[in-house]
Amino acid sequence: MRQFALILSLVTLLGTPALAAGATGKNIVKNEIDSVEFVTLNTHVLIQDGVIRLGDVFQGSGEFADRVIAYGPRPGSRAVFDARWLKRVAMAFKMNWRPSSGVERVIVERESQVISRSEVEGLLFERLVSAGEDSTSRAVLANRSFRLDLPVGENYMLGVDQISFDPSTRRFSATLAWGNGKDERRRVTGKLEQMVEVPVLAKRMMRGDLIREADLNWVEMPQARLARNAVTDAGHLIGMAAKRTISAGKPISQGDIRRPKAVSKGETVTMVLSTPAMRLTTKGTALEPGSLGDSIRISNGQTNTVVEGVITGPGQVRVGPPVNLAMR
Repeated sequence: MRQFALILSLVTLLGTPALAAGATGKNIVKNEIDSVEFVTLNTHVLIQDGVIRLGDVFQGSGEFADRVIAYGPRPGSRAVFDARWLKRVAMAFKMNWRPSSGVERVIVERESQVISRSEVEGLLFERLVSAGEDSTSRAVLANRSFRLDLPVGENYMLGVDQISFDPSTRRFSATLAWGNGKDERRRVTGKLEQMVEVPVLAKRMMRGDLIREADLNWVEMPQARLARNAVTDAGHLIGMAAKRTISAGKPISQGDIRRPKAVSKGETVTMVLSTPAMRLTTKGTALEPGSLGDSIRISNGQTNTVVEGVITGPGQVRVGPPVNLAMR
C-alpha cells in the first residue's frame, strides 16, 4: 500500500527529531507533555479525502493533529492498521500512548459517492444511441453487481472516454473516466438488448383467481430473456384463471393460466338439447370438470346414461340430437 512510504518517513523521524521540528517551526520534544498528555485511540475512522491525519487516529494529538501519516484507502474501501504500525506512529510524534495488546488496530473507511449500475447503463445507452444504435434497446452491463465509488467533496464529472460496439453480437466495451481522466478510469463490458413490454400481475394470484384488466401492470424486459410461451398480449390474460400460484411482476406463461372453470366434477348441470322443432332440458351430473367450450361427460340422473356435451355456461351443457333418447 502507498501508506508505507509515509510510514518509512515517520520511522525516520525517530532518529531525526530536529528535521521534524524544523518542518513545523516547533520542537516536538519540548511540547511532548504539555500538548499530548492524554491520548486515546480511535478504533474506527471515517475519512473523506485521500489521506489519514494524526488526529483521525489519535484523540489528544494536539498541535500535530493535522499531520498526514498515511494515504487513505480508495473511495468506498477500508484499510486496517495494526498495533505495530500504531506504536511506531505514536513514538515518532513522542505521544504518551502504547498499544494495550498486539491485536489492537484501527479500521479506516473512506466515504464515497456511489454511482449505481443503472446510472452507468443510462450513460452508455445515451452514447450508443448518439452513435446511431437502436433507441428501443437498453444497455446492460455484464457485471450485475457493478457499482462505482467516487470521491466525495468534489464535483467529479463521470463520462464515457471510449466505446466500441459489435453489431453482430450487440456487445460493447467502454472506458469510464472521471476526475482528471488519467488515473481514474474503469473498463466495462455489456450488451445492447432489445426490449419488449410485457403484461405482469400487480399482485400475487392464487390458483383459480380470475385475471382482470385492473390486475395487470406493464414492465419492460429484454426480449432475449423472455420465454417462448410468455404471454405478451393482455387480451389473452383478461378473463382467464390462474392455473397455479402466479407471482407479481414476472412474465406469465401459457402454462400459468387456463379458462375459468364453468363446471366442477360432481356438479349438477342442466343438459340442453335444441333443434329447430324442439328444446329439451334435463338434469345430469358432471363426471369431470371443464371450462367454457370444453367437452365433458355427463350422467343423466333419470336414465343413468352417460353422454357427452359442450359447456356453454356455468352449470349448463349443450348436447346434440344423437343423444335424444338419453334425454328422456
